[in-house]
Amino acid sequence: MAVFRVKKTSVGADEKSIVFKGKILEGPISKGMTIEIPITPDIKIPVKIYDVVQFENQKDEDKKVGLVADFYDLPEDMEVILGLNIANEDLNIIN
Repeated sequence: MAVFRVKKTSVGADEKSIVFKGKILEGPISKGMTIEIPITPDIKIPVKIYDVVQFENQKDEDKKVGLVADFYDLPEDMEVILGLNIANEDLNIIN
């Protein structure tokens, strides 16, 4: 299991994806893995990683990596996750 520290969450340029900007704390993270989004201590929403991007020009070291989650067919799920306003939080990443 890998761990990713989210510094900021934003809507992707296509407006159908969410980009979790942050940095990798543990383990490798790659496209196809799953982010566990905590709703309550016992309930987590699994979200598939569509892409992993590097922000080379980002001056803030805590926002150099972006995990992109595609919500093309799930606009309601996207709204729920955006509503959580995930920031300054460590998320587990699983295969």
